[in-house]
Amino acid sequence: ENICDRVKSLIFTKGEVITREGDPVQRMLFVVRGHLQSSQVLRDGVKSCCMLGPGNFSGDELLSWCLRRPFIERLPPSSSTLITLETTEAFGLEADDVKYVTQHFRYTFVKERVKRSARYYSPGW
Repeated sequence: ENICDRVKSLIFTKGEVITREGDPVQRMLFVVRGHLQSSQVLRDGVKSCCMLGPGNFSGDELLSWCLRRPFIERLPPSSSTLITLETTEAFGLEADDVKYVTQHFRYTFVKERVKRSARYYSPGW
């Protein structure tokens, strides 16, 4: 319920850069319709790309940022650049809202099953 009160419906146009690798992560995105290209430059300079579509999410760096102790106010850097491949609808949860949810429901995130799921689905963990 707390998440639903805070989530915002967002629409991005084709070719829109949502975030750039290295820039602060402003929000988590949950893709509802459309597709995004997620790309990152690897250590050897090779560019790695994947496509995100309905049911996928990005901005998971915010979860580890919120749960880190001691807490650091500076937003984490994005691990990838996100560009829309077509008009894309998504739900967005701003960094402050992710922080609120993780602080008020911290007990949920300490459960081993939740940690394993987060690590499986999140390359940032």
